[in-house]
Order: sequence, then C-alpha cells, then structure tokens
Amino acid sequence: MLTGWQGAAFRPNLRRPGGRWDRERVSIAIGATMMFLLLAMGPVLAAPIEIRWWIGLTGPAQEQEIRLAEEFNRTQSEYKVTATFQGQYPEERAAAFAAFKDGNPPHILQMFDAGSAEMIHANAAILAVSDAYDRAGIHLDPTQFIPAARDYYSTTDHRLLSQPFNLSTGVLFFNRDAFRHAGLDPDKPPATWPALIDAATALRAAGSACGFTTTWLSWIMLEQFSAIHDQALATQHNGRDGADAVLTFNTPLQVRMVDTLATLQQDNRFDYVGRSNEAAAKFTNGDCAMLLQSSGGQPAIERDAGFAVGVAPLPYWPDIAGAPHNTMVGGASNWVFRGFTDAEYRGIVAFLTFLAKPENDAQWARSTGFLPTTVAGYQLMRHQGFFSQHPGRDVAVQSLMRGTLSANSWGYRLGCWSEIRDIFDEEVERALAQQQSGDVALDNAVRRGNELLRQFQQNAACG
Repeated sequence: MLTGWQGAAFRPNLRRPGGRWDRERVSIAIGATMMFLLLAMGPVLAAPIEIRWWIGLTGPAQEQEIRLAEEFNRTQSEYKVTATFQGQYPEERAAAFAAFKDGNPPHILQMFDAGSAEMIHANAAILAVSDAYDRAGIHLDPTQFIPAARDYYSTTDHRLLSQPFNLSTGVLFFNRDAFRHAGLDPDKPPATWPALIDAATALRAAGSACGFTTTWLSWIMLEQFSAIHDQALATQHNGRDGADAVLTFNTPLQVRMVDTLATLQQDNRFDYVGRSNEAAAKFTNGDCAMLLQSSGGQPAIERDAGFAVGVAPLPYWPDIAGAPHNTMVGGASNWVFRGFTDAEYRGIVAFLTFLAKPENDAQWARSTGFLPTTVAGYQLMRHQGFFSQHPGRDVAVQSLMRGTLSANSWGYRLGCWSEIRDIFDEEVERALAQQQSGDVALDNAVRRGNELLRQFQQNAACG
C-alpha cells in the first residue's frame, strides 16, 4: 500500500474531459505504478548469494550438516548455503580441484585431517581461512578454538589455514561388566600400557575372547601413539616446515609398541581385526573387553553394546619422560577456495562464524558425537550438564588438552599420508602375523613412505 508522498505521486487524473475513463492513461498509470513497486521491492526480490558447501560425511552426521546449513539460511536472507555430499574425502577433494579448474569450485570444502598437506600445497586454489576473514572485513580470533585443533590447522604464527569442524581423537572404551567379572575395578581403567596389558591378561583368564582390539591401526597406533609420547613422525617439524620432510617413525619406542602388539596377538590378549572400523563390532558384541577407537564412535558404541561402557584416555608408557602429552586431532576441517567476490567471501565467513558460535558448536557436538571445536562450546556443554548426563563424552576433549602441546603432538603436514597409512598398516600386519619383526616392519614403512614423499615433493602427486 502506498501512503504519504508516494501515494500522491501516483494519483494521476485518469479521466478525459467530461469524466470518461481514458484506457491509454489508465494503462500508462498502471505501468508506472508497477515499475515503481518493482524498483522499491528490488532488494527484497533479489536472489540470495549461493554458498556451496561440499561435505564428506554420511548418515546422521550428514543430516546434521544439512540442518546447520538450513538453520543458517533461516537466520538471514542475503546468503543461501547449499550442503552437498560429493563422495568420500579423497574423491571429494579430486572433484573440488577439477571444479576449480573449470571455474566453478565449491566455496567451502570439508576435508579430512590426512589430506591437509595436499590442500596446503594447492595454494593457487586454496585461500587461508584467516585471509578469507580479512577479505570479509571480519576479525578472526584463532584462540577461540581448542589449542590442539587450532595448531593442527594453522601456520606457525597462528593464522588458520582451515577452520576446525568435525573433531575427534583416540580414546579407550572398556566393558565395565567384563571388568567386574575379571575382578578389575571399572572405576579405575588402565592408564598405562603395562596396566592395560595386565588387565588384558586378567580378562582373558576370566573368559573374554580377547583382551583388547583397535580400530584405525595407523591412526591409533602410529599417529595418536606418537603424539602422546612426543615422538616425531618426520623431520621438518612433522612436515610443517617443508615438503622435504623425511619420515622417522621407526624409533625404538615405536618399534617396542609394534613388537608388544605382535606378542599379545599370539594369545588373544590383543586381537587385530582390520584397518578401519571393523574392530568396533568385536567390542560391542562382547568378544573383546577393551577397544582403542575414535571418540566419534561413542554414541554408536553405547547404542549397540549390551553392557555398561566406560571411557578413558589412551594409555601411555610411563617410562617415557613427559608422557602423556595430548592426543592428536582427527576428523576434518572446512577449507575455502579462491576466485570469489568480496560479497561471496562475506557469505562464506558469515557461515563459518555461524558454525563457530558456542550454541551451534555445542549442538553439533551433542547431536553427532564429534567434539566441540571451541573452548566456549565445550564450556557451554559443561554448564548445561551434558557431560554429567553422558559420562565419558568429555574424556576426548580432556585428552586433547592433556599435558603440554609439543613440537610432535600438534599434528603433521605430510603429503600422500593416506597412502603412507596403508603402507604402515601393511607392514605392521606382517609383524602381527609373525612374518617379520617390529623394527623391520617400521624400517620398511619408513623407506616406502619416503619414496612417496619424494614423489609428492617433486610432482605434487602420489604413487
């Protein structure tokens, strides 16, 4: 409805002399009125700027990602985030870089931790998140993020390369009922490797089919293990200081761990099941009384287990000075592509800021089993009583903040790491099968892995 001066401006005389209506004048007046309305409503009718967010999760977590995008869209009308699944992380990354070459990349790409080096190396395509915030004119305070996550995805001067999102780390799950049956105190889970080995011995004697097992062999027994004990994976600050890094994860301590697993495998105090998540079923069905696993698996484990589940930090060797340090961040982060307008970068940053709000960060963690990325999100969950209502869900955050963040516990930045993980798994599997010793296994893994690193250094390609 037009009022005041607007109405007066569009109240023409539409009659000819004598009071008869003039169709031509009526048509012109209606046209002018419609033009005025369209001009006045232009900003309202303008389509929102699309922000394409390519995501790599499936199942309930993917549903929560889509929900977050939809909630952001409801908070404002200038931008519209579309969350699209483009395959598992390696396939998603390849598709994103192909789209960049074609001039139509996603604005934001969710990429797993092991792919960080490849993302950083593609600096012609990737804009550091801190730079994206600068383009948008928004201040980014990296200290809002949990330190282990912040350091993993930042430069040495704490400028974020990507923004932490779905975080996890390694923890120990244990069967409280099996502990009681074996005469073990479920309120005092093993904190060290000697204590865990003793517990596994007692559990086997009490009838458990196996003492403990592990998922994600290389992630738990190489990456997490090395961080906890301040052991380097490679030179050059674990690859952060240059692509010429050389693998070094064949130290006496790392060899000791492989040989220990091989010994325990012989009498099922340890039972190796597979390279990914297969071992979780051996725990939830009651066969194995302890499980080394990602913290992100806790909701599913508690859902599927027919017994009371306990959660504790990953064990450490007590004879190693300074141990235990923090565990290492797993999961994924959000990366930003180059080539967009300032208006698009304002939309990108608006969405990333939305994700990092404590209330959204906390809700994401509550609903998925991932960890809060921000200190404020973690504190909000504590204040709301979430951790007292869900015992053990805070163990992972405490593990990430445990001890002193060291030059070796912050993480790594090594090319072809997915392939190097496979090499580690293959060589250690041969040690577990008594086909070679731990030192030979890790020497082989280091040699083969270094060959890949040199290929990546020269050609930015693996294999």
